[in-house]
Amino acid sequence: MAKAVSRKSRAQKKNNSSLWIIGGVFAAAVLILVLVFVNLNANAKPPSAPAATSAGRVLGNPNAPVTIDLYSDFQCPICRRAEQTIRQIAPAYIDTGKAKVVYHNFAFIGQESEWAAEAAECANDQGKFWEYAYLVFDNQTGENVGAFSQNNLKRFAADLKLDTTAFNACFDSGKHAALIQQEKADAQARNIRATPSFYVNGRYIEGLLPIDQFTALIDSLQGQ
Repeated sequence: MAKAVSRKSRAQKKNNSSLWIIGGVFAAAVLILVLVFVNLNANAKPPSAPAATSAGRVLGNPNAPVTIDLYSDFQCPICRRAEQTIRQIAPAYIDTGKAKVVYHNFAFIGQESEWAAEAAECANDQGKFWEYAYLVFDNQTGENVGAFSQNNLKRFAADLKLDTTAFNACFDSGKHAALIQQEKADAQARNIRATPSFYVNGRYIEGLLPIDQFTALIDSLQGQ
């Protein structure tokens, strides 16, 4: 009888130990899931508001009620479509003072992205940022295939009838290289992960919206 009770006691202790082990494993699993959830939400937090940039990169009336901040890479094909969207809506929204566009460099695709951004800043020194940007986008042929070689970027300046002596000196000296790197770091710090990305009056949009949705959003923000 005593042996039977002893065996029963040992079995009970074994069951209790198993329950503790199972409970511990379950608690650990729950903790891991909580940590993963928290980490995913931390990574998914919306980017913070954009930093100010040079006046030359503002397209439209500076006092327009809607501000469209555009983060872009000159080699990005979807960024070219975004730029074409801006051109399409310009007559009804930019030229009429309903909205303005502020360009932010996020030159991350490669060396040619950085060269193109630096060249656009050199054009900006002569008040021709947007004209130069349009020309660069119109000459996209692929990523890092030579379309935006240093010689081609200088040729674009000549095509726009810029002061090529001043432009070439600016470009060759790397005058704006640090600025372009700073802007890339700023975009990454704001958790911007793709180009094009937009803020429309502070509302973050990753990727390019269909033009009807884009204009509807601008319309909804008029007078706010």
